Amino acid sequence: MKKRLLSTFLIFILPLVLVMGQGINNDLQGVITYKSSKNVYVKFLSTATIEVGDTLSLQYNTQPIKALVVKQKSTTSCVTENITDIATEIGQSVNFRFSKPSEVINENKADTKPEVIVPAVTIDSDQDTVAQIASKNRKQVTTGRLTFSTNASINPDNNNNFQRIRAAFSLNIQNMHKSAFSVQSYLTYRHRYGIEQQRATDFYDDFKIFTLSVQYAPTDKYSIWVGRKMNNNIANMGAIDGVQAEYVLGRYIGGAFAGTRPDFTNFTFNKNLPQFGAYLVRNDKTTNGISQTSIAIAEQMNQSNTDRRFVYFQHNNSLVKNLNLFFSSEMDLYKKVNGETFHQPQLTSIYASLRYRIRNNLSLSGSYDNRRNIIYYESYQTFIDQLLAQETRQGFRLQANYSPFKKININTSAFYRYQGSNAKPTSNYIANINFNSILKKSTTASVNINLLESFYFKGMILGGRISDNFFRGKLNTEVNYRNINYTFFNTETGLKQNIAGVNFSINVIKKTTLMASYEGTFEQSRAWHRYFITITQRIKN
Repeated sequence: MKKRLLSTFLIFILPLVLVMGQGINNDLQGVITYKSSKNVYVKFLSTATIEVGDTLSLQYNTQPIKALVVKQKSTTSCVTENITDIATEIGQSVNFRFSKPSEVINENKADTKPEVIVPAVTIDSDQDTVAQIASKNRKQVTTGRLTFSTNASINPDNNNNFQRIRAAFSLNIQNMHKSAFSVQSYLTYRHRYGIEQQRATDFYDDFKIFTLSVQYAPTDKYSIWVGRKMNNNIANMGAIDGVQAEYVLGRYIGGAFAGTRPDFTNFTFNKNLPQFGAYLVRNDKTTNGISQTSIAIAEQMNQSNTDRRFVYFQHNNSLVKNLNLFFSSEMDLYKKVNGETFHQPQLTSIYASLRYRIRNNLSLSGSYDNRRNIIYYESYQTFIDQLLAQETRQGFRLQANYSPFKKININTSAFYRYQGSNAKPTSNYIANINFNSILKKSTTASVNINLLESFYFKGMILGGRISDNFFRGKLNTEVNYRNINYTFFNTETGLKQNIAGVNFSINVIKKTTLMASYEGTFEQSRAWHRYFITITQRIKN
């Protein structure tokens, strides 16, 4: 068995891929490495000149369009939020222009002062890289955020009205009292009122601990984490409860972990779900950019029985000018059906993307996604047959970005998704036209069209939005509108809606932000109303 695992580990060598480079002329160039439903993750050589609240620009224009607002950062990565209609995808270039080139700090210097970030809001979202701590001239760095939000829906049928509240708290202390110890935490609480719950809930259905860990890093070569934490080098593992250790040797980072998985029903600690594994990362830097290769093997169990055993491979690369490539894959090494165990390797997922910038104002990109259901053979016993019966999902996406004029950008994309033997794929065609500095420098507007079709419906969405900021960026406003027209093949009744909304955010004081939005959905005989309010207090020494 050990020989078989080792052989599979060694032969699992797949093509490569993704980008990232250092810009010139006071520009810092990065690349999108991951997207969740709410956040876009961008990686740089260094984020020394970037601060939380800065806006990053998408790199396919002759003049960069500010699109991604930095919410959190580490020394090499940023968690951002897209404030425009411009589509983003993994491998896409991002640009940040700073005013003082002398501020760029070589990340190999001993006096680098990294910030630690927290995981994204969603569980499946990706973790940013946590910077290694320099062994000399340590300085305590404290960052954090306290957020409270509420949103509600007021519906024609009063029985369906609801309100949600959500509170989130993160606190990260790097080099506590100038020592080798650091702390990272991220906790949330959310609850829904109004609509009757379909099942009984308890406190831990609402309260989640995504990160709560302590790091010990006596040098910049070695570090160990204890507690619950996601690891960027093996982000597909999700949160790990236990011990994680890394050692840096030249271009290589070797790591191992041992502990448990969070409970798959309420994300609490579960001692009956042990897991362990190891990974190896190689980083290369050239004059053209950076490449990174990662490979990991993991064993996940339910009590003393194997639940899942798999190998993960990822390669990011930018060795060819203007060409961005990304590739990742998972291979399962264990299968148990009807009491019979199999050990032959089976591909679980493949994702690849390619982006090429033909000119400064024109770029093309494409991606391919092929994945099967991830199955835990002990934990999912009651519905394994159902999961095995579901066929592989495949998706293709093509995208083009073109700026015919200085203040106009056109973005088009086509997406196809296939489910097994279904002859008709789900298709989605999107076109966006973005206008910058239309009334004044800070005013932006966009119009878009979205055509959708599947085996049971087809439809069209037309929309537009205009945004601006006032009082030197302290007040940001936006007005948006969408028209929805769907036709269903199995019924003569269609869906026609008009959706209008308004958003604004105010920097109340230096580290406090208030955000509020309203959206109304209007049909011929009824209307829905929704609002969202958030107040955020940032913590930073």
